Amino acid sequence: MKYILTIDRGQTAIKAALCDLMARVLWVESCSCHPIESRYAGWAEQDMNAIWEQAVLAIRKVIQVSGVRSEEIAAVSFSGQGGGNFLVSEEGEPVYPGVLSLDNRHEEVLQELIGSGHTDLPRTVAFMRWLKEKEPEVFGRTRWILGSKDWIRYCLTGEAYADMSDPAIPADLDRGVYLTDCLEEAGVPECRRMIPPLVYASDRCGAVTEKASRETGLLCGTPVVAGAHDMIACSVGAGGNHPGHLTIIMGTMGINIGVVDGKKPLPPPSAPGTSFTFGGISRGMKTATSSIGSGCNTMDYFIRLLFREEEQEARVRGIGVFELLERKLLGRKPGNLIFQPYLLGTFYNSRASAGIWGMTAQTTREDILLALFEGICLSMCMEIRTLEARLQRFDDIWLVGGGSKSRIWGQMFADVLGRPVKIPDTGEVGCRGAAVCAGIALGQYSADSGLPAPEESAVYEPRAEYAQIYEDKFRQYEETYKKLYQEVKGYACDNERDSGQSE
Repeated sequence: MKYILTIDRGQTAIKAALCDLMARVLWVESCSCHPIESRYAGWAEQDMNAIWEQAVLAIRKVIQVSGVRSEEIAAVSFSGQGGGNFLVSEEGEPVYPGVLSLDNRHEEVLQELIGSGHTDLPRTVAFMRWLKEKEPEVFGRTRWILGSKDWIRYCLTGEAYADMSDPAIPADLDRGVYLTDCLEEAGVPECRRMIPPLVYASDRCGAVTEKASRETGLLCGTPVVAGAHDMIACSVGAGGNHPGHLTIIMGTMGINIGVVDGKKPLPPPSAPGTSFTFGGISRGMKTATSSIGSGCNTMDYFIRLLFREEEQEARVRGIGVFELLERKLLGRKPGNLIFQPYLLGTFYNSRASAGIWGMTAQTTREDILLALFEGICLSMCMEIRTLEARLQRFDDIWLVGGGSKSRIWGQMFADVLGRPVKIPDTGEVGCRGAAVCAGIALGQYSADSGLPAPEESAVYEPRAEYAQIYEDKFRQYEETYKKLYQEVKGYACDNERDSGQSE
């Protein structure tokens, strides 16, 4: 039997999974990453050599636990967090700590460029301008600008590549080429020689070297595939391979990922930050995303703030606090409170904040708890409607991430959207998406002939009796947001939705 090894690079852990050729996840092992280092306020770095060592440990663990022989592994693929700067020398060594997307040094550059018309530079490019000014020796030694997963792939193969879902600098998604004008605008034209060749996530990018074979236990010559940005891998892992597919990631940030026809030009977002476009895993596929910026992290914050007794009770009973709190709400009808979850603002409105409206002396903690569930769901659905106003309607909807375990959220999304919501049978959709990329590279299937879809562990059907109730509540939620932040331009209001369907 043949298997696919996938490596998922996150900030807190690196996972290694073995999947069959139909992308079913069979074994998963992980290794914790070193904590994020912040030498100065606003900096966010991780040691690149440590990242490779942790990947090696995860690979060896999953091979040992599974009993799979190295010659049975047909290919290696990846998923990983995007938006960072992992810089490598001509000799293949790190020249600087890995700079994460959380790092804000790029903001210094953008502040300098305010008024020059170049304030929309991507963070990866703006950081290179910072590096050129502050640490010119490091800048001069840089040969490749890579992402975090690209660095691990480089260690396996000795070859540098970037994929269309997570390029080092902006790319033309229709032509599959870099847009290098931003390098001139940022004052770093030298970076033209630092950007690696651009491929699709399902393209082969070399093979395991003898050195990497000795370190990992993988067979020398095993094909290595590019892999994808973790968001895009999650979409593919949830079956996102056709227009009209939507993946709702109920994780830390709360992210929506819609698949659209890659052969059609996409209209721009209504305002900067309201949605982002990424390349798909193969030519002819594109994805568009939106995020509330405050998903499960907001729920966790308020649980710690308001439900400490339940946390203690859950520990005593040996269950999760989330499960305990859900039991208190099952069967309750929609509430009367309005909760806005924006603890960290949004990508397009830094002034947005969290708050609860409509409380009285009769408001109970259960009322507040229900409002938390509703507010996060409604804000996600507000972003989905904005995404649909820009692109198209999404009818194949999958809920993934830690929040997908919530029966309340699963049913609530179905009721608010008025469409079935499916839950996949694996919690490792990112690993599954990376395996699909490898399956395409191996010729097991193609985007044209159809990619393997995940099995459903649950399907939530919309309830007709709640349709109008939630539509009224959605309008109330939306109006509250507009009254608070009506100066935010470009938000998809009612009129835009009525006439703004572009596809």
